[in-house]
Amino acid sequence: MISRSEIKGDKRLALVLGKMEKGCELCFPGLKAVIFVTGICGDNCYYCPISKDRFGKDLIYINEEKVSSLEEVTLEIERQGAMGASLTGGDPLTKFPRTLKIIKMLKDRFGKEFHIHLYTSGRYATPDVLVSLWKAGLDEIRFHPVKEEYKKAIEYASKLTNMRVGAEIPIAKGLENWAIKVINDVEKYGGSFVNLDEMEFVEPNASALISRGLNEDKRRPFTAKGSIEAAMKVLEWAKLNSNIYIHFCPASFKDSVQTKNRFIRLAKNDKRWYEEITSYGTVIWGEVNINDKIIRFNPKNMNLYKGYSVKILESHPTRSRIPIISEETIDI
Repeated sequence: MISRSEIKGDKRLALVLGKMEKGCELCFPGLKAVIFVTGICGDNCYYCPISKDRFGKDLIYINEEKVSSLEEVTLEIERQGAMGASLTGGDPLTKFPRTLKIIKMLKDRFGKEFHIHLYTSGRYATPDVLVSLWKAGLDEIRFHPVKEEYKKAIEYASKLTNMRVGAEIPIAKGLENWAIKVINDVEKYGGSFVNLDEMEFVEPNASALISRGLNEDKRRPFTAKGSIEAAMKVLEWAKLNSNIYIHFCPASFKDSVQTKNRFIRLAKNDKRWYEEITSYGTVIWGEVNINDKIIRFNPKNMNLYKGYSVKILESHPTRSRIPIISEETIDI
C-alpha cells in the first residue's frame, strides 16, 4: 500500500480521506431529499436509531413528512428544489418493486442527472436485483454489513453494474477493528468507499448502547462518547493501509448543517406570508383569537395586537406545519 493523502476537513463537519461521494456532497447544501421507503427490515441492529413509530412498519416518509402516495414524494422534492435523493429505511429492498418504481419515477420526472443513492444491508441484494436497480437509474449503493452476504453483494454490484459501490457503518469506541475489517472487505470485493457515521445516542438505542459500555457525550448531546476519537484511529490506519475513500460524518453535521440547510431550502420555497424563517430552518408565526376567529400574523407585527393574548408557534417547514414546540402565550 502507498501512503494516502492527508485527512482533510473538520471534526464538527466532516473528515475525508480521498473525497466524498456525490451523495454526501449534495447533503451539505441541503440538496438531497430523504425518502424513507419502508420501516420493514430483515435485521435488528442494536444501534439502530429508527424510532419505534417507524421501525418494522410499512410507512413512507419524505423529508420527515408521512405520505400515502408516490406522487406526494415528487411534489415534496419539487417543493425542496432537491437535486438528488437518498432511499433509506428499514431496508428499501424488502419492498423491491416499490423501490424500483421510485427510482424510475424520479429519473423520469427530474432527469438522468438527478442523483439517487440507496442504503441496504445486502441481505436481499441478488445479482438480478442489483442489475435491475442500476438499469432503473440508481447511481450509488451503500451496504450496511450486518451479515456476510454484504461481501458478495459488493462484489456483484462492482462487477455487474456501473454504480458507485461502498459501505456505511456507525463508528464508536470499541468498533475500530470492525471498521477496519469492513474497509478491507470493501476494497477486496471491489467497492470504492466507506462512510463512517458517528454513533447516535438516542432513545431507541440508548439502553443497548449503555449495556455495551457506551455513554452519551455530555458535551455533544445525542452522540456516543469517544466516537470521534475512534473515527480518527480508523482514518489514520486507512491513510497508510487502504486505497479507497473514507468519509467520517459527525452526528452534529446532520443537525447543524445537513438537516438545517434542507429545512431552510424548504422554508424559503414554501414560506407563508405570516411566517418568519429561523436560523435553524424552522418557521414561526403568531396566532390570536379575536371574536372566536383565529388570525395568523408575522411575529414582527406583534404590536398590532396589543391587549390580546397571542400565541407564538414553531414548526418544521412541512406541509402540515404541525407545531414542534409547545405554544407560548404572551399577553401584550
